[in-house]
Amino acid sequence: MTAATLMEIEPFVQHLRRNFTELTPDVFQNETWSIHIFVSGVGMMSTAFSLATKLNKEKFDAAIQVGIAGAFNTEIQLGELVTVASEQYGDLGAEDHSDYIDIFDLGFLDKNIFPFSNGKLINPTPFLFRKSLKTVESLSVNTVSGNKQSIEARTSRYHCDIESMEGVAFHYSCLLMQIPFMQVRAISNYVTPRNKSEWQLKLAIDNLNQYLIDTFSTN
Repeated sequence: MTAATLMEIEPFVQHLRRNFTELTPDVFQNETWSIHIFVSGVGMMSTAFSLATKLNKEKFDAAIQVGIAGAFNTEIQLGELVTVASEQYGDLGAEDHSDYIDIFDLGFLDKNIFPFSNGKLINPTPFLFRKSLKTVESLSVNTVSGNKQSIEARTSRYHCDIESMEGVAFHYSCLLMQIPFMQVRAISNYVTPRNKSEWQLKLAIDNLNQYLIDTFSTN
């Protein structure tokens, strides 16, 4: 299980320390599960490198990425958990005066050569556990959207439900390494001009960790 920061999964890690056998500071086991906790770092670069290194050194039955995210889709409630069916690059490309040209339209990548499908990184098995979560499409960016112009441009171009900084690197790594994977995000805020007073960070982290505790406390 990987997250960009320890903060996002700290309550779950504490639960593991209390209720599982701690084989190492990052590996916990009970009669049913063997859970490896891995903090990848923030952003696509850190996630891609550290996760690929981890997956190349060790063998796992599945990989799970968890964390918080912002929502373009206001039908998703703050604090709600979602599972990501597909990822897209949100800011990998070039600016042509007031226009944006993505990496595929520039001709540097083919949008239909594996692991891409029409420019998306699609998870063929978005549910590894509990199928009660809403399925969404996600956009990954190096700079999160925080002004009206970028929000409108990304919304009209990509039509994604949520936004994060690491999801595309996780999907890319898992698809290339051919490991089953699942990405679970808790919505901490809507993607609007930046206003942290409206964010529900604690609610999102609490709900995410309770989901993990409930999921991995059952056989």
